[in-house]
Amino acid sequence: MPLSVTEIVSRLKSAVEYGVGEQCVVGEVGSCKMAGSGHTYFTLKDASAQLQCVFYRYQAMYCRVRLREGMQVEITGKPTVWEGRGSLQFVVSSVKEAGVGSLQQQFEALKRKLEAEGLFSPSRKKKLPLFPKSVGLITSATGAVIQDMRHRLEERAPWIQAYLYPVQVQGRGAELGVARAIEQFNQAALFGLPQVDYLIIARGGGSLEDLWCFNEEVLARAIAASDIPVVSAVGHETDFTIADFVADLRAPTPTAAIELTTPDATELYARLQQYESYLRRSCARALEHARLRLRVAEQGPLQHPLNTLAPFAQRLDVFEEELRRACRDHYSTASARLQVLAARVSPHALYTRLQAAHRALDAALPRIHSAAAHKIESARASLRLKEAELRAASPQNALDRGFALVRKPDGMLARNAAELPPGTPLHITLSSGELDAEVM
Repeated sequence: MPLSVTEIVSRLKSAVEYGVGEQCVVGEVGSCKMAGSGHTYFTLKDASAQLQCVFYRYQAMYCRVRLREGMQVEITGKPTVWEGRGSLQFVVSSVKEAGVGSLQQQFEALKRKLEAEGLFSPSRKKKLPLFPKSVGLITSATGAVIQDMRHRLEERAPWIQAYLYPVQVQGRGAELGVARAIEQFNQAALFGLPQVDYLIIARGGGSLEDLWCFNEEVLARAIAASDIPVVSAVGHETDFTIADFVADLRAPTPTAAIELTTPDATELYARLQQYESYLRRSCARALEHARLRLRVAEQGPLQHPLNTLAPFAQRLDVFEEELRRACRDHYSTASARLQVLAARVSPHALYTRLQAAHRALDAALPRIHSAAAHKIESARASLRLKEAELRAASPQNALDRGFALVRKPDGMLARNAAELPPGTPLHITLSSGELDAEVM
């Protein structure tokens, strides 16, 4: 007699539960998620098989281990068959960590190897351009990642040309496609690709298995060998891959890669406006200063050379008067001393010494007068030299040599014929006399 579906599933459940019983199983946690109810559903796997597991909330709340993908765990529980779907399921009662999963072990081993070779060293990382003109985007042609990056690029730096190289970003062999894209961008002319300033490798978030192609050695070495700077923008902020460590810059997300490598057009425009305003103010101040100096020069000493000589002549008079006063003072001091000494000596000695002093004084007076005359003559010669220099620089001297001063109607000197259209009245000053003229 045929059995119903419920009956056969019930028999299978009994056979599994009583035939296998409670067991301890070791494996690697694959996909893992927690439902809103608090129950955790995950896959336990090894190289050949996988087992669907459930860890109910009332059991998980007493467990210290927090399941995550890639963990190597040892679980205890009972197998059963879930009647609702007729699927085999392992109901977990306890979990303990058994070591790092095989994928995580491969990740750590390759990381240590490449780090020892210096591929992670900051000294070998290339600087990205401050104001790039083009970027190569290596990612999937479908999905939200490329659209988000394109929109962010248009908002921040619409002048940058973005070139998409579509690749597979998940699954076996995906790393070869990404590595090939990097190599071909570095030989753009050979493969008919545009020249770009830098590259961005991008992908959205995912499990360790989903992102595994970015942990392959072939891709790491392609990034290290690139002459073009490479930015790694794989997964979310908490995801780390080997590509992140080798790349010249690691961005937490694909859109963050755009923000980290491009200037903000709005901010850049505001800064340029500030610089323009500063330069305009500086030029205006410099021009006003130059105009002020020009007005001072036009009204300065060269207009009236004799006025410049007047202070020197007055100083010469002062020096002459001071010299004469000094001579008189010296003569008076010497006479007074002579009178004091005369009172202290005998009349004969006084007469003798007085005669000697008188002779010395007579001998000194010509030298004093000669020195004073020499001093005065030297000052006059210097004054004449300066007067000659000033006269040589005088505008009148230029006029005497045949030049003329041509003034426009506003009184300013005319310096450029292009500024004087026909019919412009002019006032001309010559060496002797003035006249009015008109441009023909």
